[in-house]
Amino acid sequence: MLRHVPWKKAASSGPFQIQQQKGKLPPLVWIDVETTGLVAEKDVILEVAMVVTDGELNELAPAQSLVIGYPQSQVRPKLNAWSLKCHTKSGLLDEVAQSKLTLEEAEKVLLEQVVEFCPKANRAILAGNNVGFDRRFIEQHMPVLAGHLHFRNLDVSSVNELAKRWASPEVLAMHRKNYTHRAIDDIGESLKELRFYKEHFFKQ
Repeated sequence: MLRHVPWKKAASSGPFQIQQQKGKLPPLVWIDVETTGLVAEKDVILEVAMVVTDGELNELAPAQSLVIGYPQSQVRPKLNAWSLKCHTKSGLLDEVAQSKLTLEEAEKVLLEQVVEFCPKANRAILAGNNVGFDRRFIEQHMPVLAGHLHFRNLDVSSVNELAKRWASPEVLAMHRKNYTHRAIDDIGESLKELRFYKEHFFKQ
């Protein structure tokens, strides 16, 4: 038998409430890793960079750019042909040979900065380009940091795929990527790209 349920007015979701929600959103944690290869279970992180931003893509703290030290005898056998060529050209392999920073120390540096801006675990959103790749390596090699991040990703490459399908060629031609395959540079390019999409595709 159906019963009458008193009607209740839904809570307002006007501009003020939306603005309040925006103010409560967690930060975006932009991370990029450079590695010896593509398989997180057998390859290693050579370099990791991080930038923490708010939802408007304003940087909240100095960027972190960390090169992990390994003996060449440990790194060279893991490098695939592309990685060997790319990381030699960029100078990363030389920096790896000179670095004294351990993977555990790098993880601690990154985690401390994330906690500074987002003390509560499982809130900060991982952001980047093709960021699923970076997450796999973070989960494998920096599990404490991975455990503090939310499971959701903000993947700029997804927005790029939408832009290629929906934006005019004239607008797309206004943005050009220039990836050096150094971690901090690649984060800068990802931020630049998302700022472009924000300006041209998302009305304030």
